[in-house]
Amino acid sequence: MSIPYLACILFLCVACLLSSSDAACMLCGPGFPELDERLSEAKSAVIDWLMREQRGDGSWPPASTAESVLGLQLADRGWLNGQDLNGRHLTKARLEYELLRYLVPQASADRAQVQERPVPDSNESGPRGRSRSESGSTERSSRGHGRHSSSSAERSSRGHGRHSSSSAERRSRGHGRHSSSSAERSSRGRGRPSTSASADRIEEVRTRQCGLQGFSRGAGTLGQYMLALQSVCCDTDDFYGVDLDRLMTRLLRDFPQENFNNFFQYSLAILSLCSQGSETNIPKRALRRLAVGSNRDDPCGSDPHSVDTLSMQVMAMVCARPQAMGRGLGEWEDIIDARVQCIVASQRADCSFGGNTITTALALQALSAVGAAPVVCPCDVTADFLLDVLDQEGYTRENATFTVHPSVGSIAQIIPIFNCNNFGSFANASIDCPNYDLAPAPFQPGDLTTSFKLLVDDGSTVIDYGVMIIQGESLYTGLLRLEDSDVGFTFGTLPSSFGRFLVSLNGVPSSSTDFTYWSIVEVEGGVEGLANSGIEGLFPVEDDCYIIRLTSYA
Repeated sequence: MSIPYLACILFLCVACLLSSSDAACMLCGPGFPELDERLSEAKSAVIDWLMREQRGDGSWPPASTAESVLGLQLADRGWLNGQDLNGRHLTKARLEYELLRYLVPQASADRAQVQERPVPDSNESGPRGRSRSESGSTERSSRGHGRHSSSSAERSSRGHGRHSSSSAERRSRGHGRHSSSSAERSSRGRGRPSTSASADRIEEVRTRQCGLQGFSRGAGTLGQYMLALQSVCCDTDDFYGVDLDRLMTRLLRDFPQENFNNFFQYSLAILSLCSQGSETNIPKRALRRLAVGSNRDDPCGSDPHSVDTLSMQVMAMVCARPQAMGRGLGEWEDIIDARVQCIVASQRADCSFGGNTITTALALQALSAVGAAPVVCPCDVTADFLLDVLDQEGYTRENATFTVHPSVGSIAQIIPIFNCNNFGSFANASIDCPNYDLAPAPFQPGDLTTSFKLLVDDGSTVIDYGVMIIQGESLYTGLLRLEDSDVGFTFGTLPSSFGRFLVSLNGVPSSSTDFTYWSIVEVEGGVEGLANSGIEGLFPVEDDCYIIRLTSYA
């Protein structure tokens, strides 16, 4: 390990893991209270701005829904839970709709092609659709100008201005992984080609053919959607009957191909798998390819626009580190070291990376992922560059007049660092899962109601709520009614074979790492006793009192 890199390891370990709370993170360590306060204020202002950019249909312009959801969740894990029930449903439905919209039209076309195409036998390889010649050229074309244009090679065809655009791979997005399975299921039993191949082989070939054709917008974009879905607690292994994880591994196998031909996109694809915490879900071949990258022997290269890609590769490699170590890839740490040194060496005299805020934010995220710090400029001065530019352009000021056209996708890439997070943080995430259950029926004249008391004790504060329900409704329904009121109460649950159990209240999660869970206590005559049922099996009566308490089982 080199001396410059050793000098970097002064960065906060607090910035290495997903922030466990959304209080101000200490990006540069203790001793910078003014910077911490400024980061906290900027985070709140930028989150508010980005949330205001959400359209009435739940989307973000221009085609930036996945980036926005992912960036917001990394900046504030409870932002979606803080919306009302309709808002949560709208955002989730829009995210799913966009992915399905990319898939369904292509699935129909793929189905017809698969019906007509003979299935190769077991000694043949299916069509790959590769375009190796594009892997080095397209990602360097048509870069935008200015401090926000982002200098990464893969960000092509951008507009002008400091926040001109997000990555080029986001312009050429994949139609998604659903096309494969939907096409398979739609074509079964109709026009099936005559062949001696096994049924499993036929299914595999169909899935591969449909999947590759159906993701013409790129697996990098699919990775973004998968990360966004994971960030709001939606399954990717059973997305409307489709195993997105399995399909992503197939797309990784066939890299490079059209619109999936650079390592920024490839890193996003890896992140979408390793962020789930599984120990064996990334093929060893894909891990090796990530390690080799575009130029393993000269990771810094001569291209000054490679910092964005290097940063994403570092985040992906840190996220996939447990799997790489388990597969015996012994040079993994050395490769991370070399790429980090390239990032550190690329910092400019103005304290930016690449001269723009996107590259600077991505570089800080990568450095935080490994516990390293900038060297050319101290961490706090580098953070000041980021904040100064955002402030000048109005993003961190309320009701500001922007000096450039706002770029939603660019801001979504920047804001995770405001919460000491990076795009690989979900591997260790404790997510405040939103509650998507339907709201209970509104009160009607003549309804017989029940009022009871609820205390929420998170170990540091106790909040007292009065709750009203219709007679016979459960404690769970009472929590839904309370959340739908204007008192600022939120909660999250997960299903189990024993019914729903609480995983968070008011943004405070239970934690297997800290050995804590939310217990339900009934109070009768001043005497506390653990409830003998969960929230769906308790039915309050008039003047009942419940305490939901964060409890340690260590």
